[in-house]
Amino acid sequence: MRSHCTVSNIRRRGFVLVAAIVALVLIALLISGAFFASGQDLAVTRAELRDQQAFAYAEFALASSLQGWDAAARDLMKVGETVALQPAADPPLESSVFITKLDSALYVVVAEARMTTADAFALRRRIGMTVRSVHNGAPVSPPERVAEQAWSELY
Repeated sequence: MRSHCTVSNIRRRGFVLVAAIVALVLIALLISGAFFASGQDLAVTRAELRDQQAFAYAEFALASSLQGWDAAARDLMKVGETVALQPAADPPLESSVFITKLDSALYVVVAEARMTTADAFALRRRIGMTVRSVHNGAPVSPPERVAEQAWSELY
């Protein structure tokens, strides 16, 4: 007995092949989309980690500048004068600290940390704190934070 090859049977066989190819293309697109989303998630996570590292380093630089406070040099500053301390570097992080004298006993200390890697180009975090070098009429060293003014993140 001979099987009958009709045009309808040939078209059905061709349709299965086309459907299989379309399914493979859709699966490949889904896999590519998953890889892309995973790569974007990795980049966002890395940027957030670098941002937190820069912030922590800015806090460290501010705390170090208060710990190494040179009371004699700060007393010689004029009101309104700003002094830049020696920058600290701990690759890939580096920092700068600026001290501004507000009056005879009040100072603003600003610390800025920078990330110097290619994937974190221009990443900077800056924090500031108002401190006083005199408490109840007596000099204090290192200076203490003004109680009403916590450190603040600066932009």
